[in-house]
Amino acid sequence: MDMRQGEEPKSWFRSSRFVSVNGQFFYQTREGTTEGPFDSQNEAAMDLLLYLRHVEDTVFRGVA
Repeated sequence: MDMRQGEEPKSWFRSSRFVSVNGQFFYQTREGTTEGPFDSQNEAAMDLLLYLRHVEDTVFRGVA
């Protein structure tokens, strides 16, 4: 990875967006929110796709 002069190397960790608590599923967003609960990870994943579409529309098209 390219670094700017004077920057220290960093380690980046990839983690799952999905968590399960007491049999219910949640996902975490880059914006720092936790969405849920959902009855299954599949249901959470489908909602995440809708969430990402909404964020994309808001950011790139200016639609609220």
